[in-house]
Amino acid sequence: MRILLTFGIMILVAFSVAAKRGDTSKVEWIKVYFNAPSDHSYAFEGNTSNDNWDMIGELVNLIDAAKYSVDLVAYDLQNMRVGEALARAKRRGCRVRVITDVIHREHAPRFTQPMWDTLRANGIISFDDSGTIYWPDGRMEKLPKKLPNSGANLHHKFCVIDAISEDPEDKFVWTGTMNVTYTGPWNTNATLVIKDSGINGVYLEEFNQMWGSKGDTPKPNQARFHKDKQNVSQNIHWVDSIKVEVYFSPMNRDKTKPSISERVTQLIYEYCKHDARFLAFAISSNVAISQALLDRSARGEIILQGVIDPAFYSRYKKNNDPWARPESRFANRYILPGKEIRKLHSKTLLLDAAYPYPDRHKAVTITGSYNFSKAAEDVNDENILIIYDSYITNQFYQDFMGVMSRAKGETFHQYPELDTEQWYERSRVRDGQILEVELTTNLFYPVNLMGIKSPRTWAGSSDSTYYYGEEAKQQLKLLTKDRHIRIRGIDGQAPSHRYSRYYGFIEAANEIDTLFINMEMLLSGHARVDERAGYMHQDTLINFRKYEEEARFQKTGMWQSPDSVGMIVETSESAMRSRLFPLDLNSATSQELQLIPTVGPGRAQLILDYRKENGLFQRPEDLLGIKGIGPATFEKIKPYIRVSAENESD
Repeated sequence: MRILLTFGIMILVAFSVAAKRGDTSKVEWIKVYFNAPSDHSYAFEGNTSNDNWDMIGELVNLIDAAKYSVDLVAYDLQNMRVGEALARAKRRGCRVRVITDVIHREHAPRFTQPMWDTLRANGIISFDDSGTIYWPDGRMEKLPKKLPNSGANLHHKFCVIDAISEDPEDKFVWTGTMNVTYTGPWNTNATLVIKDSGINGVYLEEFNQMWGSKGDTPKPNQARFHKDKQNVSQNIHWVDSIKVEVYFSPMNRDKTKPSISERVTQLIYEYCKHDARFLAFAISSNVAISQALLDRSARGEIILQGVIDPAFYSRYKKNNDPWARPESRFANRYILPGKEIRKLHSKTLLLDAAYPYPDRHKAVTITGSYNFSKAAEDVNDENILIIYDSYITNQFYQDFMGVMSRAKGETFHQYPELDTEQWYERSRVRDGQILEVELTTNLFYPVNLMGIKSPRTWAGSSDSTYYYGEEAKQQLKLLTKDRHIRIRGIDGQAPSHRYSRYYGFIEAANEIDTLFINMEMLLSGHARVDERAGYMHQDTLINFRKYEEEARFQKTGMWQSPDSVGMIVETSESAMRSRLFPLDLNSATSQELQLIPTVGPGRAQLILDYRKENGLFQRPEDLLGIKGIGPATFEKIKPYIRVSAENESD
């Protein structure tokens, strides 16, 4: 309570400063946009939310309207609609400054390289959180030693428009939960456009701390990221009559900044009267925000509802986390995994959105780049808005109820169109039943082979598979390797769509021939006929049965051991893990390293390169010297590694 009281005093001080300064803009407003379908039946009269929105388009429109300056900071910058808008702004004489996260700058060159080429060609300097300047002439100017905490995430997503204009009416801020990528508009997100010179000013302060100057050129020696940043000058603002609190994380080294975690926790305990609802990409149960929500709902004081991204929800369920236990769906609690088209990427908490007396108590929206996690509070660069307005919260509530209705299976998401005449690139094979194709730039979408059932490579946990599942996956990879993919439904019509994937017959072609994959999987003994496929023509079903009978007769594929078909067995990866872990960093191969969670081919190669250049690892913490491995990543890797005793040091 003493911590919350101290924080409250800080808020009052900030409020008095805000009151003295007053507003400088004559016209002020906040507009909110959502890219997924909302449930408008929950809208106040005349307050329908902006759903199914082109949110990249809103950012492009703001950049195109800029007269003087554009300051963009992006965790992952890929989308070339934005890159081209930045180039146009520079060509018409605007000052354009760009900051990105070092880890994500080069993690997908196919999608990021066009961005960097465009920025350079138009004379735009970019900068990252390691302190590296990327000059238009192609030079990279690095500091002798990277800036502190460069392994942490620069997780911001905001753009400051015309901050250097003398006219306060020119000043806007774009921010929210969406990354500036090709998949950002397909992940479930929310963005805000704010016309307010005061909020524009503090976002500029945050940007300038990271840029290291107020000028056109970054100054790496003065740049401050992560824990080295100080608080901005003003945390409480008024956008017309709407009170808005603005905070940036992480907590600084001397702990003088306001804590986002403490402030949100305080609101849950002291402000929330009736209900709390959240959409979360990730929400750790051991952070104060979660504990406050669980505590108050456990005592029956508030209704608690939430939807969590299914990837994180499944992790919570496996670990018996409170968010995924049976009691999370009992009485006044209702927490579900999402069923969105891709990631549920929102990070939004609503307080009293359904309070029965809205005229007596303002509902609150808490949203931004800040995931509800310890890393967001202590490590990563994040921003968050706390908005006291029942109408804005009602718009977020419509979005929440749209997500909730899909999580319940009552409604379904919009999904990307598939052209039955187009040949697509195959991106990856999930297992013997599902592959992914690139429907549009960087949007990889799953397609299920219709009419057959292949052994799946995952059977309820990460260490089990159906018999012959791994072989079926490899067969599907082999059949589709270096081939273009066409997907069709019955009679060549559009394939059916259910549960965020297409179901169809797949053709795979190269310059030599075309394979009919559903048939080939049956003939090779890597699949059975799906007898529940009542949607198929009878003649197709008869042919499929013949293909399966032929494979059984020839004893090909899984029919070499027909009694084992349908059994659940241990995966080869699981068997390898049990033998290897903890893995010795000084003898591990690339393949072995890639069995560690969060370690892919690129990170495995960085570890091997570090070992080659610096000699044997002396202790596990040496990994922190590798680009892209910060404290949060190291904590995930640490349980799986060791350093051989003869090399380990104190």
